Parts: sequence; C-alpha cells; structure tokens
Amino acid sequence: GTPSILFTRRSATLSNHASQISFPGGYYDSSLDGIGDDGDRLVNTALRETQEELCYNTDLLHTSSLITILGRTQPVPSMQEFERIFPGNPDEVDWIFTIPIRELMEGETSEPLERWSTSYSHDEGKSGKKKRNAVMGPAFHIPECSKKREGDKIWGLTAIVLRPLLRKVFGPVFCGKGVGGNAKL
Repeated sequence: GTPSILFTRRSATLSNHASQISFPGGYYDSSLDGIGDDGDRLVNTALRETQEELCYNTDLLHTSSLITILGRTQPVPSMQEFERIFPGNPDEVDWIFTIPIRELMEGETSEPLERWSTSYSHDEGKSGKKKRNAVMGPAFHIPECSKKREGDKIWGLTAIVLRPLLRKVFGPVFCGKGVGGNAKL
C-alpha cells in the first residue's frame, strides 16, 4: 500500500478538543499504565489508547520493533490486520482515516494560530481586545471524501508535531533530503 499516516476526528461529544483532527492517543494514566519502566509505561499507554479509541484487539498488536529517539530505544507498537480498526469507538472518535504521506507533504500550508495571535490587556478588559502580529503555524488539508466536514483540517498541536516528522523523517526517506512545505515528490 501507499505509505500513509493515521488520523482521527475526535467525537463531537468529548469535553476537550471535540471534532478536531488528531493523532490517535491520549494521556498517560499511572493507575492504568504504571507497570514497568518508562518504556513499558509508554507502550502500555499506546496499547490502552489504541484499544479505547480504535476498538482494536491489542492481542493483534506487536511490540517487537524498536526505535531510538533522543538516545533512548523504545519498542514501537505496530498494527497487523489494519482494516479491523474501522470504524472505531464512536464514544471516542467520529472518523478514522489515513492520508498518504506524499499528499501531506505537498499540501502543507500555514495559518494564524489564534491562541498566540490575540491578547487582552488587563487594564482594558475583553472590550479592549488588541491584535498582535499573527503567529503562523502549520496546517494541512484533508482530502475530499464523503466524511469530510466543512472546516476539517490538521492544525494546532497535531500539525506542529506532524511538520517536523514530514520534513525531517519522511522528507529524507522520500526525497533524500529535508524538505519544506509544498514538497514535490
């Protein structure tokens, strides 16, 4: 198949980041994931979150692959029988989808990050809203399909994490060098 990255659109009923596009995953919970050393706990978190969000049978996950990040080698869960995860857990996700890496690299754009582009003066209150220079951040389009909604895009923290992966990891693999936005593969 085509090398792709898995994303989810979070359920509209969630209290945080509802209906936003994100990587599958979530928070480390010491009461659920706290067995073993740091590496084991991170793998436990990944396995638990995979099962919660994707309704995936963790017996089918394998952790024999290893990756070294910042000098530390960790096992990486990999999925077999990928098609079994669809459609996912409706309490956690509205949509599970993949986007080919090539499309992500070619479709990178930038947009203002609202959280860092607007500030309030304590003296003036909210009525004294002042705009600062816009802080730009990465954004990625979602290819057209029947489940895409108006406004669906990869932005915020997901895009901030995705950009260096595409430029520093996948760019060298596909292009032989690091690339910026709108890479031609």
